[in-house]
Amino acid sequence: MKKQPHTFLAVTAIAVLLVSCAGAGNESFADYDIAKIYGYTYYGNITASSGNTLIPSLILYNDNRCDWNMSVTGMNNNQFYYYSVKNSASNYTLYWFSAADALAAANKDASKAAMVVQIGINNLDEIVILLTGDKLTGIGAMANTRVPMKKQMHISQNTTPSNIDYNANINDIMIERPVGAIRSAWGGNNSYSGSFVYLVGKDGKLAKGEGSCGTDTDGTEITPIVNIATDSLPNTVKITMYRFAFSKEMTVESFDIPNVEVYKYDESYYLSLASTSVQAKKGTGEIIALNELTVDGKLENGTLMLRVSFKPGKMPFPITEIFTSS
Repeated sequence: MKKQPHTFLAVTAIAVLLVSCAGAGNESFADYDIAKIYGYTYYGNITASSGNTLIPSLILYNDNRCDWNMSVTGMNNNQFYYYSVKNSASNYTLYWFSAADALAAANKDASKAAMVVQIGINNLDEIVILLTGDKLTGIGAMANTRVPMKKQMHISQNTTPSNIDYNANINDIMIERPVGAIRSAWGGNNSYSGSFVYLVGKDGKLAKGEGSCGTDTDGTEITPIVNIATDSLPNTVKITMYRFAFSKEMTVESFDIPNVEVYKYDESYYLSLASTSVQAKKGTGEIIALNELTVDGKLENGTLMLRVSFKPGKMPFPITEIFTSS
């Protein structure tokens, strides 16, 4: 099959992540120490074959934490631990680690690195990056593309990284529908309140913690509530999700999931929806597509457990929410 070099950029945002993690050689004879760029935000520019332009950003806060945003106009900020090795004048190799491998980063275990990035410092206002290793996505076509990135003069220097939520006790779940389950009308309540946990990335390698809907105008924490209503098709329901307040960039307002199938087995009900896409609103007010959205749920003895997973916008990593009613 003939390769389509850059097509992946138009299809998935991770492409941007890795492509952006691209490019770096010793572009200058000056020897700039990497510490000189700590705390500054750099933007790049990538145009996919579709003509879409993506603007990735990178900030190295200090010698062990960095943030990578695949597109500053999207919902794609990713936090990493890292360490660097100097290769030559103004040229470094950076080993990036997901939150699950923070200890490996501290021990400088390169075998556990999610991504390996070369960085060249042309001058303190411009760097060039190049992805040379990727165990995070497995999309080899994203490697070996050089991406120049400019320092953003309007963004103040910040050497204090945000906290990465990572609760090792939180694990993903599987809700399996029994083979003998049959299609049925919904026999549960129309509303359930409870709590939820979230996982970012496959198996929650990037982040996982206790979910929050944020606070109301009085500063009171909002209780997560799932609403379930009869839908237009037989034996289906529409689920209205609570607000997911993860961060400023990654807040998703309440949204509807139509056409969720209902099944019954003995006295338990099951909810199921294969991969689809729905529209939602970000905390900023922008409309965003929630892609590859799946729903799995079980109502047993009055307790509802619901697993909803999706990829927001061009973000290549799934966000998974696991709700349990109280």
